[in-house]
Amino acid sequence: MAEPICDEFAVRISSGAAAGGALERDPDGQWVGRLRRISTSKLRSWGLVALLDDTKLLVSELVTNALRYGEGGEIEFRLVITLQGLLLAVNDGSAHRPQLRVAGDSSETGRGLFLVAALADDWGVSADGTTTWCTLSIAGADR
Repeated sequence: MAEPICDEFAVRISSGAAAGGALERDPDGQWVGRLRRISTSKLRSWGLVALLDDTKLLVSELVTNALRYGEGGEIEFRLVITLQGLLLAVNDGSAHRPQLRVAGDSSETGRGLFLVAALADDWGVSADGTTTWCTLSIAGADR
């Protein structure tokens, strides 16, 4: 039996076409901040303030990676709150599966999935490679 959903938020973000047909990739990160604020509001309304810091970082990493590496000019963000915890999922349309790696000391990128793996109770990538997801449990909120 599927776990009951207490609350759910989903949005498709179209990056739109810039002049010359190039895709606009949200270089100022406006959607990242908006989705952090929406997620924060949802968690507060359900009394899940212990998950706030980890959720904000996970949203930042997943959405930034999707905007940076996604294909097709659109991403889909989904936040689901259940009795057990939280699911975050981002579909970026790219079949290139993200890889967990350890970045070098001088690297300025490459730590996103490492942070997701460290903070989330579970995480993964869909079989087709388009959706990266992670979960936080309410039980694990006291870490």
